[in-house]
Amino acid sequence: DRVVRHGVHDLHRAHDASAQGLSQDGITGRIHSAETGVKKDDVFKIPPSKLLEEPGFNERDYDDPEVREQIESFAASYAAGAFVPPVVVRIDSASGHFYVVDGHQRRRGALLAIERGTPIEHLVCVPFRGNNIDRVVCQVTSSQGLKLKPVGVARNYLKLLRFGQSVADIAKSVGRSAPHIQDMLVLAEANADVQNLVNEGAVSATTAIETVRKHGEKAGELLASKLKESQSQGKTKIKPSAIKEWVPPRKVATKIYGSLSEVCESVKDELGDLMADPKACEGVKIPVDALKLRELVRAYESAEAVKERRDARLQQGKTEKTPE
Repeated sequence: DRVVRHGVHDLHRAHDASAQGLSQDGITGRIHSAETGVKKDDVFKIPPSKLLEEPGFNERDYDDPEVREQIESFAASYAAGAFVPPVVVRIDSASGHFYVVDGHQRRRGALLAIERGTPIEHLVCVPFRGNNIDRVVCQVTSSQGLKLKPVGVARNYLKLLRFGQSVADIAKSVGRSAPHIQDMLVLAEANADVQNLVNEGAVSATTAIETVRKHGEKAGELLASKLKESQSQGKTKIKPSAIKEWVPPRKVATKIYGSLSEVCESVKDELGDLMADPKACEGVKIPVDALKLRELVRAYESAEAVKERRDARLQQGKTEKTPE
């Protein structure tokens, strides 16, 4: 408790000193007044070295080139004296330590700038108010800095679920639909090989989720093979069409269905009681109208021709076009 009181006392003293400086300029009295309706709140100034990251809290990959670039950008901003938004922190009541809730890349950017010779005595911080669920929601919905990638967002949804939140609760907290949360939970529980492909941008989260739902544990293996096929064609990503099973275009499917209907109608009477007894059908032959059967085969061949043309376009790296 003594550590906590000391830490909080120092923060308030820094804040009061800052406010006193403004008062000497006659600014605070004019801004924070009943007339303007503006009120003061706690703003702390904390040395960057005392800002800590809670292990396992931030679902961000620091090896990601985009993340490294963002940290470099913050380091440059600090070095240039440019404005950087405050870091949101929580004070651990047991240890008195200051943990970052929102602003992990800003913290790392500041430390990088210090390492390179920029003198930074403190970072402006604001206290976070809320519990463990609120902290995760804050990370998902924060508008500051680089957005989390889909896997990071999915893992945060899974954290909330494990905290006892329902899918409906999570959807309401982050402002998304329940189906979106359910989809992302599939990604959160997907194997590492699938998540790695999504993080690398080799496959979209939507395609990965569909593949996991359909192929389960074999999803990563299938996606990896499809990626190799794409790379052999000079591509860097897996197109959704490479995973989805081919379906005949509407015009062809309608023709197949029409021909099939005629064949079925022509043999229904011949089958008679055999329809109710599959075993009785073994070895039994019935006449079929050859013309109607021919139309069905022609419709099937037409569908196969469309599929072959589609496959050829995909092999050449062209955009798939489905005829009406």
